[in-house]
Amino acid sequence: MMPLGLVLYRGLTYALSPFAPRWLGRRAKRGKEEASRLGERFGFTDIPRPQGTLIWLHGASVGEAAMALNLIKALRAARPEASFLLTTGTRTSAELVARQGGKAVIHQYLPLDIPGAVQRFLTHWQPDLGLMLESELWPNLILDARARGVKLALVNARMNAHSLRRWQNVPFSAARLLNAFDWIGSADESTRMGLLRLTNKRHANIGNLKLSAPAPKADKTALKHLKDAFADRPVWLGLSTHEGEEKVLLAAHKSICEQHHNALLVLVPRHPERANNVARLCIRMGLPPVRHSEGTILNKTMRVYLGDSIGDMGLWLRLGAPAFIGGSLISTLTGHNPLEAAQINVPILCGPYRDSFFELYDQLVKAKAAVQAQTAPAIAKTVLDLWQSPERIQTMGAAGAGVAKSAAHIPMEETLSGLLPLIEKGQDDARA
Repeated sequence: MMPLGLVLYRGLTYALSPFAPRWLGRRAKRGKEEASRLGERFGFTDIPRPQGTLIWLHGASVGEAAMALNLIKALRAARPEASFLLTTGTRTSAELVARQGGKAVIHQYLPLDIPGAVQRFLTHWQPDLGLMLESELWPNLILDARARGVKLALVNARMNAHSLRRWQNVPFSAARLLNAFDWIGSADESTRMGLLRLTNKRHANIGNLKLSAPAPKADKTALKHLKDAFADRPVWLGLSTHEGEEKVLLAAHKSICEQHHNALLVLVPRHPERANNVARLCIRMGLPPVRHSEGTILNKTMRVYLGDSIGDMGLWLRLGAPAFIGGSLISTLTGHNPLEAAQINVPILCGPYRDSFFELYDQLVKAKAAVQAQTAPAIAKTVLDLWQSPERIQTMGAAGAGVAKSAAHIPMEETLSGLLPLIEKGQDDARA
């Protein structure tokens, strides 16, 4: 029998289905949806299903899409005959997949978790294996896929304390949903223990799969151009920032500029579609930015360089130090991945809210590769102190690289060893 919570959820999604087109239309007008591809959100597509084995991966946004592409590379090496479908939920992730996945990966926007859209999506694609990344638990999608015999895995499962408490409030629904997966690999020990309480089953603690990703690369021409333009200027970074965080970083930068008149902040919002709002904020605070996307001729008077492009993290990280990693100043957020900065020997600053990468941040802080600073004065002081001690910048960077290297001992092979048998089992079931 279906738990009451899931029955109510399904009924609610049926009831809300007629309102979905208007809701998506409003999001498209705000630039949050790709208007020409709204049909995909309802399970419609003109792309034919490839012949043979189809492995479907789903990740929420940019970070998960990058991880999925890395996983696809490993899966393709093991199963070269397979085709790959990658679904995501944001425009920025779609652009990343188009740039890095090429023709080898089919990208679609995830259908809304309403019964009709889910059924059309599954009927058309008929995946042999479905991989949900991290915490993407859409009940209709998962349970309908399971009912059709699709093998399912929850890869790099990550749930913070708040998410686990929320699922514990509906234990029967949580157990039914999580037990629909044939294999679950946890990203950390706290998630593994939380899943044990919810499902009464032991799952593997693989470790965070994002830690196995290589360091992000940078376009050599663009890097040389910007380094030449920034020559002899002290530069620090504000990366993956959210609304509310930019104001704090800009206030810190104004204080920094009082002591270093040629100081430069490279400010990179988490969602590039917010760049116009961030640019207006910079102007209001007396720090008019130069925008990367506009290709403007750089000048000595600029104080903020706005990184408003996608997939250029490797470029930003090679321009200065330290790097403040966003998503960590706002209590409703849980921090973003500091691994890329650590891999490139960049000292890390962060706020107090970093539950999503708690174990990694804990290692970085203990290794003195990361420093917590929550207020504008504290951030400004930390940046200025580091600039006065180049040796400390080098020491922190080396310590972060050491943590990144040790964290990456969790091999991709452990995840593959859990997934590849599911592909073989799915093929055997199809032949039966």
